[in-house]
Amino acid sequence: MFSKIMAMIRQVIRKMLPLKTIEQVEKIETPLSVDMINALDEWYKAYCNQASWVNDDTVKSMNLPAMIASEIARQVTLEMQWNITGKTPEKGPDDEETPEAVDNPRSEYLRTEFEKLMDELRKKLEQGCAAGGMAVRPYPNTEDGHIYFGWTMDWSLYPVAFDENGDLKDVIFRDVYQDGDITYTRLERHTVVWDEQTKETGVKVTQRVFKSKFKEQIGQEVPLSAVDQWKNLQPEATLHGTDGQMFGWFKVAAANNVDVDSPMGISVFHKALKVIKQADMQYSRLLWEFEGSELAIDVDPLALRPQKPDARSGYGEVKYELPKLNDRLFRGVNLDEDHYSVFSPAIRDSALLNGLNRLLMMIEDLSGLSRGTLSDAPLEARTATELRILRQRTYATIADNQAALERCLRDVVRAMDKYATIYGLAPEGEYEVSFDWDDSILTDRAQEMSERLELMSQGIISKAEMRQWYTGETEPQAKAAIKAIQDGVLEQNMEAMMQQMQVQSARMAQMDLDNQATNPVPGDDNAPPKNPKGDAE
Repeated sequence: MFSKIMAMIRQVIRKMLPLKTIEQVEKIETPLSVDMINALDEWYKAYCNQASWVNDDTVKSMNLPAMIASEIARQVTLEMQWNITGKTPEKGPDDEETPEAVDNPRSEYLRTEFEKLMDELRKKLEQGCAAGGMAVRPYPNTEDGHIYFGWTMDWSLYPVAFDENGDLKDVIFRDVYQDGDITYTRLERHTVVWDEQTKETGVKVTQRVFKSKFKEQIGQEVPLSAVDQWKNLQPEATLHGTDGQMFGWFKVAAANNVDVDSPMGISVFHKALKVIKQADMQYSRLLWEFEGSELAIDVDPLALRPQKPDARSGYGEVKYELPKLNDRLFRGVNLDEDHYSVFSPAIRDSALLNGLNRLLMMIEDLSGLSRGTLSDAPLEARTATELRILRQRTYATIADNQAALERCLRDVVRAMDKYATIYGLAPEGEYEVSFDWDDSILTDRAQEMSERLELMSQGIISKAEMRQWYTGETEPQAKAAIKAIQDGVLEQNMEAMMQQMQVQSARMAQMDLDNQATNPVPGDDNAPPKNPKGDAE
């Protein structure tokens, strides 16, 4: 009992101490309510399969929170297409078509660096969906000229202030580095400031490092040079003309019902947490049903062979040998008449499975997922309209989170562009960012392809519009690709025509030679001699 109480106390200390300590060293007061802080901690434990109701003895876990977050992140990024190109020139009065976008060194640099972020996006987005949001911070490295990215989930950042739009105006990011038994904690604070001279928005960035022998304590402040990987950081710097924070912040597209006044997002599985608890309990009942109904044979001790006494003492309690099979299969029990009795009760799996399936359906509804994502959906035949209605819930959830993620990624590219200008990482140039989110969750891709091909054959849409939809290219890129294909086909046709003309010309020349051989021209010295026999006649 005492050990459980101490464990609970340590959990509270671990949860509250870092935030309270950071408030003390930074002399701030977080706007997060106690309910919001507790919810963030609850989401973290549930995602890590450490929910408060889960224990190895009575309640097993189906790990549904992680499954829900993974499924939503997968569908959000499944058919995502993006591109960073040079800015498309404006169409002039004499231009018949929209000019094609021309790449420049800046757009090529941003595209190459942004590709590294996209390689990690799905895995990090899963954690962000579980935490209610995440911040993506680009970091320039002036030594190698590349940009790297830091990911901070909402349960690991410390908001200080929000602006009128609910965005982070002042926030602290916590980074931890372990060197043996010493823990180094770096607090990186981003504060939006207004420059009265330039009349522009900037960002003030401060860096502080603390050293401690205990992970639960932040310890004493030390210089940045104390940690080799942080020695090149500046304690304080102000970036001018940033047009906002130098990171992107993704928030789950759902109303916050933990603290209705908080701008923070909520976990994708928060509204379903209570039902998830019931599902885990029902799942545990199902496991116990299978375990409790395992076959067993009760055997009378008289039918068993006694074991030999303890060889060391020569005496002891009489024990009987059981067959060396499953430990549970044979059990020694005093029986009146029969020497054995078979224990094989009927399994009530159908009722338990049906109950579990209904709970999973409720979890799908509360998490914004369509029926059948987690549950065993009914197998009866459905019309296309019925299937479309069933998919509407998932489509709305995914589309809203795709829009939120696009806003975050556009802010990341903007910050990358600012860093490239400030540190001279790439020559200046204008760029455009494009995102395309396919709606195949709601529509049948093959059916839509057939419909668009029919529209193109009727002249309602152009080949360029068809290619834009299929490849995600911009209008100038699609038109240029079609022109290149047409030019290639025309060139092939011209080559084939020239070959045919050459063959025809060779045939005609051969025919002329054959005619001259059979019908020589009079007075032609090169003509063959006449038949002497014919001359005599």
